[in-house]
Amino acid sequence: MQKQPTPTDAEGVTDGSCQRYTILLPGIPVSSTRGALGWSTVALIETGGLRILFDTGSYGDRSLLIERLQALSLDPQALDAVFISHLHYDHCQNIDLFADIPLFVSEREHRYVLEGEYRERRDPYVPAATILSLKDRFKTVLDGSELFPNVKVVALPGHTPGQAGLFLSREKILLAGDGVKNAWEFANRMAPPAFFSEAAALSNYDWVMANATEIVPGHDRPFRLQADGTPAYLTPAAEVTLNLFPGPGLEPKAVRLF
Repeated sequence: MQKQPTPTDAEGVTDGSCQRYTILLPGIPVSSTRGALGWSTVALIETGGLRILFDTGSYGDRSLLIERLQALSLDPQALDAVFISHLHYDHCQNIDLFADIPLFVSEREHRYVLEGEYRERRDPYVPAATILSLKDRFKTVLDGSELFPNVKVVALPGHTPGQAGLFLSREKILLAGDGVKNAWEFANRMAPPAFFSEAAALSNYDWVMANATEIVPGHDRPFRLQADGTPAYLTPAAEVTLNLFPGPGLEPKAVRLF
């Protein structure tokens, strides 16, 4: 069971354009021999009186996401928008919870799924049935467009062709999705699994280093870049424990990852 973390706030200017984010579900940098675990970052952006949800997490995180919103006294329909970094199950599977509010995704990512390109690239992580059932709800945005004042869409292709992040331009905070999957890959210039272009995925790191001072990865905790360009975490690791039940007559086993 995942321990509820203290919300992570990134606070900037104190006037009406204040930009901040709260981590609702912390991204966990872990993989397995049984496939993708899909514990991705879900964050709430607050800017100029607006509330924008960045990604929605996977179905396994559904009840926890609802709990985290309730802890902030937020109904899912009280948000102003949802932005999806890319259309993989672990980042978008809970979009149906947000039925009455604008749902944004990059135009390139929308085409990637709706035109079937994901099948040609053998991308197994697209929940096509969910996306196709909600296809008319998506509002597509382009690289460089301002989603809201001082909230800019940044194309970070590579992992998928339409992977995009949101850049809080006043604070120079990048919510990167899997454009920066975790700090280890970023520090070692390792690309995430690339269903589009590994070279493009790596070139994103150059943009990040030149423009962002704080990064919220898709599967890790937020970090800042030090003077030498190396990441420095801003929060402790979220506690994650696996509870294993090996069989009758054997004691259950708890394995703590962090």
